[in-house]
Order: sequence, then structure tokens, then C-alpha cells
Amino acid sequence: MRNRSLGIALALAVVLSCSPAASAQDKHTSTPAKAQDSGQAHDLTGVWMQDHPPATADQYWIYKFTVEEPPMTAWGVARYKAAKSSFGPHAYPLAKTTDPVYHGCYPPGFPRIFLHPFPLQILQAPGEVVMLFEYDSMRHQIFTDGRAHDTSLGPTWMGDSIGQWQGDTLVVDTINFNDKTWIDRIGHPHSDALHVVERIRRIDHDHLVDDITIEDPKAYTKPWTVHLPFLLRPTWTLGEQFCEEGESFQDLEKKETAPAK
Repeated sequence: MRNRSLGIALALAVVLSCSPAASAQDKHTSTPAKAQDSGQAHDLTGVWMQDHPPATADQYWIYKFTVEEPPMTAWGVARYKAAKSSFGPHAYPLAKTTDPVYHGCYPPGFPRIFLHPFPLQILQAPGEVVMLFEYDSMRHQIFTDGRAHDTSLGPTWMGDSIGQWQGDTLVVDTINFNDKTWIDRIGHPHSDALHVVERIRRIDHDHLVDDITIEDPKAYTKPWTVHLPFLLRPTWTLGEQFCEEGESFQDLEKKETAPAK
């Protein structure tokens, strides 16, 4: 069973813009081992945690996907400048942020869900691959049975995902998003035209990568790509985590910033 104190530390990292190091970035980067055995090429199962380098002055991976600014359109720049996030160089107190996650417990959406410092579990069954996220108990359901996209239910928080194997890589195509979320935790926007393509591959038994290409012609002038490395955590299990059941983000912020007695 995973040490639950880690979950508490990670939860505090979600809300404290002044203390991004709390997201357990003290581990060393793991060097991928030799190429995987052919027998595990299509096996992505397990509990995974993002595998980042040791702490640095700017731990950008806590609140955005890349060091470089994505190539935004005029519409995207205007939306980004209007956003008031609790992270980044111009962070606001939680009471003033416009982050949709901190007002009404809205889901973070996809792909932002990857930026919340909690583990995920990948399950596989005939015709589908499912990512279960500990954060807010969200799921990313990928159908691999050859079906087409289904948009009959209307725009969703996590989109509609279909995938196919290309060699040892699962290529996932996701569309049909609503426009109620941010791409990341500092307010980079997206519209309902967001299109996300993932290339998920298990490098070896303990390492997995997800290369994500983000395309949204309303918000960005061209597609841009994110590289996410993951490390297998074979002794961990996912805990329950729901926004509604936890203390408010502002209460946590007040406790962590209160002077020591």
C-alpha cells in the first residue's frame, strides 16, 4: 500500500503557488533501461507516476507542460492574459483566481489532468484502454475496437477518445471537448475545437512515455507537442480523491501560510 503521507503532500502542492516543490520532486530521474521485450509491447498496465528531474528553481512541470510558450493566436493571447491563476510568475491568491478548478470544483479536463501531481492507473481489456486518475477520480477511456468517434452526447470534459496500435505505440485521437477548462494550471486556453493526439509507449518494464500533440486553430497558430515520462509504481494503489469531500482549497492555503506558533 502506498504511503498515504505522500498523498497529503501532493494534495498541498495542488493549491500552493508559493510552494511547488511540495509535489515530491525529490526523486532522481530514472534512466530508461534496455528496450522492452516484445511480449510486453502492448502492455501498458500498472500504476504510474510522472518521472521528473530533481527540483529546480522553476519547476514548470507543476503548472504547465513546456518551458516555451505555446504559439498562441490573438484570441488565445487575450484569453491567457485575462486568466488569473494561482501558479506561475504572476500568481493570485486563491480567493482571486479565475481557475475553474477552484470555483465550483469543476473537473480539470484533458490534458490538464496530467498536471495534477497524483498517480494514474492504466487498465486494459479487449477493445479498450482506460486511464484512471487518482485526482478527482477522473477517467480517460480509449476505445481500440475500431469504432469511430461518438459525439452524440455533446462536448465533454475529457473528450471522446479512440486509439489504435502502431507497432509498440498506442496512438490516441481525442476530440469533442467543451471549452470550460484550461490547457494547464496557469490559464493557457482552448476552445471546443481542441484536438489531442497521444503516442503512448512503454519503453521498458518500469518506464512509459506519452507524447501529446495539442491542436486548436482558434487558440494556437500551429500544433505543439508535450513529452510526459512516467515511472511504474508497482506497490502503489490509487486512493479515493474527490473535490467535494476535501477541505476547501482556500482553507488549505490559509493553514499552510499561517505563521508558526
